[in-house]
Amino acid sequence: METMTNNILYVHILAGSLALISGFIAMISPKGKTWHRKSGKLYFYAMTGVFITGIIVAGLRFNRFLFLIAFLSYYSVFCGVRILKLKKLHQQQKGTWYDWFAGIVNAIANIVFIILGLYYGIARGFTSGGALLSIGFGIGGLLISYANLSPLIKKPEQAYHWYLSHIGNMMGGYIATVTAFISTMVTRYDLMNPYLAFALPSLIGIPILLYWQKRIEKKFETAKIK
Repeated sequence: METMTNNILYVHILAGSLALISGFIAMISPKGKTWHRKSGKLYFYAMTGVFITGIIVAGLRFNRFLFLIAFLSYYSVFCGVRILKLKKLHQQQKGTWYDWFAGIVNAIANIVFIILGLYYGIARGFTSGGALLSIGFGIGGLLISYANLSPLIKKPEQAYHWYLSHIGNMMGGYIATVTAFISTMVTRYDLMNPYLAFALPSLIGIPILLYWQKRIEKKFETAKIK
């Protein structure tokens, strides 16, 4: 059993490394061009591998945190790809049943994340890293479900809604992947506080993402006025 788990873990690490490289290339490549499209597809396939192997390893090793964060990271990437097929939501296009299913499953997983954080808080104190990170990630995951299900309920006002959603979700998934990578390195080599390692990619990546989205929104609004 341990040998099988280790083999799956190697595939998980390989897929994660491929996701980190291809995701970075997609981010720095000109949007809509060949390199961006091809690296973006590779990133999605790699993240699918990360999700599947992560769920298996987490189940075999009873790692609740890995199990839950796998849902959060992959749901973001799933929505980042799906929104490319839902560009007309502002024109009464409807989402599919699996868009709803994925959003609801992710929401449930992150409610469990929050419950896990409350459990850690009661057992170890609410200032402990496990409690803060579990509750923080859980709330963040719920917000991601809300952000992606809301356009299916109320049509977006802007035609460029899909662009903001695509960037937000793909970068969100990438931040989660970097979080897992850094945390693994820290745990193995004791490089820094493990709880800081979990939080650091979000503390750096989310402000950059928000700034990037604001710039894009301003660009589209300026072009509309002209």
